[in-house]
Amino acid sequence: MPRLLLLNHLDDTSAVDNWGIQALFYALPRMLHEAIPDLAVAALPKAWLLKQFRKVVVWPHPLLEADVRLPSFTPWPLLRLSPAIDFFIRRCSRVAEFFPEIVDDFDYVADRWLAGDGGPMAREFIAAARQADVVVHHGENQIYRNSLEGCRALFLLWFARTRLNKPSCEINHTAQLTSVRPVMPGMVRFVYPQLDVVTVREPSSLDNLRALGINKATLVPDSVFYLDPHEFSQARASEWKRSVGLDGQPFFCLSASGLAMSAPRARWEGAVTALVESLKRVVPKAVLIAKDRSCGFLEQVARITNSAFFGPEHAFADLWPLLREARFLVSGHYHNVIMGSMVGCPFVPLSTTSHKMDGVCRYLNWHVTAPFDATSLRTEGDAIVAEADRLNTHRDEYANHLLARSAQLRRDAAQNAILVREALMPS
Repeated sequence: MPRLLLLNHLDDTSAVDNWGIQALFYALPRMLHEAIPDLAVAALPKAWLLKQFRKVVVWPHPLLEADVRLPSFTPWPLLRLSPAIDFFIRRCSRVAEFFPEIVDDFDYVADRWLAGDGGPMAREFIAAARQADVVVHHGENQIYRNSLEGCRALFLLWFARTRLNKPSCEINHTAQLTSVRPVMPGMVRFVYPQLDVVTVREPSSLDNLRALGINKATLVPDSVFYLDPHEFSQARASEWKRSVGLDGQPFFCLSASGLAMSAPRARWEGAVTALVESLKRVVPKAVLIAKDRSCGFLEQVARITNSAFFGPEHAFADLWPLLREARFLVSGHYHNVIMGSMVGCPFVPLSTTSHKMDGVCRYLNWHVTAPFDATSLRTEGDAIVAEADRLNTHRDEYANHLLARSAQLRRDAAQNAILVREALMPS
């Protein structure tokens, strides 16, 4: 039975406040098991990649520091109890870092790990990786902005490949590295050429890697494209539509973005409210959709604009029957756009924290490739409404285009698992 160690994965996503992550973590294991039927998967989640440890200090002087590791001591819950506890913990301990901060230290840290001086995470990873036949990092949103979890995952993949001789793969990720403080780019330039598989999920990420001189990457559609919306029940969403009086009436959907947007405040209804009111002149019924806590302000916008609110109590699969009937979607959420395209819902793209929205527009061969600025709706509002009106008028044409393109991308998305299988079982 082949064994795979998957970094950045959760089997239970019921508490995750993002529909896209829920869908991803459902799609990827399914894809892998269908490509490698007897595969056993062990997972280390994002929370593991973000673990922090501290060392006790006998007295706040570096010459008198005790090198005592506290593998089970995580003070953060205590920090909420009292500023005095916070002061005591910070005065009597310091962060114990067992990962390299820059690529030049990879070899030094790897030697420490193999010598048994890498701390609890090193011991845990080495034991898990030695049991595995292949190590895979589901990169998703982690290879940009010098993210801690992304930098650590790059080291782990390199360590598994070069020190443990395990096939190692970076798959299904957005890479945005040319516009950040240059720490992670050096790691990527060093690590990626040594990996067995590297896949990125949009053309913009492929271009970004090539700008760094990295040509060992394959463009493969996001794993969510692999799912078939028709396999999931429509009953819950249909019942919800009836409960809010949407049965048989045209409506549009709007979600927010990973960027801050203009939410209602005291004596200020916000620019998002104004946009919804303008869009309702195109289609009179609106459904505002939000899973992420940061997008919860849309519930207040829904009350102000007399719109329906489709909230976090719903699972990712509930989106498909809703978006299938929507006249259009306005969104800065990458996976909302993907899931809408899979059921033929035309979309108006809003900007987000990376170039992934630009990338998905290009991948879908969409006529709009530059998302509208989600933080400047006062200047973009008229153009957004004009685009929504165009989509509504020519909906069938745009829907057919998206259905055909999504079907093609669904077939191509399987390459994420096929390439891992080839690394695991080379011919």
